[in-house]
Amino acid sequence: MNYTKQVREYCEQHNNSLIDISIVRDSVFKDIPYKTLLKIFNRLEDEGIVHTVSKGLYCVGNKTVNNKKIISQYVSSGRGMIVGYGLFNSIGLTIYKDDKIEIYTKAIVSKQKVIGNFILKRVDLEFTDEIVDLISLLEILDVGFSMHGADVLSYKRTTELLAQSYSDENFGKVIKAVRYMCSTVLKLSGLLARLNIENSCLEIYQEK
Repeated sequence: MNYTKQVREYCEQHNNSLIDISIVRDSVFKDIPYKTLLKIFNRLEDEGIVHTVSKGLYCVGNKTVNNKKIISQYVSSGRGMIVGYGLFNSIGLTIYKDDKIEIYTKAIVSKQKVIGNFILKRVDLEFTDEIVDLISLLEILDVGFSMHGADVLSYKRTTELLAQSYSDENFGKVIKAVRYMCSTVLKLSGLLARLNIENSCLEIYQEK
């Protein structure tokens, strides 16, 4: 098949979607030389079929790319999760707003990618509900009471609730992908002990 036709047809099938070149180059367009693929996308941009969102990231059709579309691209279907103050806001711990939105995602190839006010960090995990809960708990414990505008009662209630789904197996996966500080793991250990939840998190952390 003609390379340009192949890319054009793919764009037609994904109208109003985001296309990350670093992802599709090795999957959808693995038979197309990389430089050729870039030239084709440059040509399609000149024609107004795609529009650059950031380096290597294109939007098909509509020039407007809202936050929901970027979040869907890198978070939905177990691809990632929002962390930092975006996470804290969503679960009612604080109303403090950060200018940046941080995302852990497996849907990028590089270690980090910046798209406008989004900071994407590659984390090689399948983001199941249990993994998301555990990372949420670790993120909260990592910041602790230094969190801007933290609601102490909500902090205590939320950490205790998230701890209920803890498992050593998931902790091993998370700590391999995201290196939290020892002080954070000590907080986790103390919380789990207080809630009488069996765990070997300190031993697992030391092994990793």
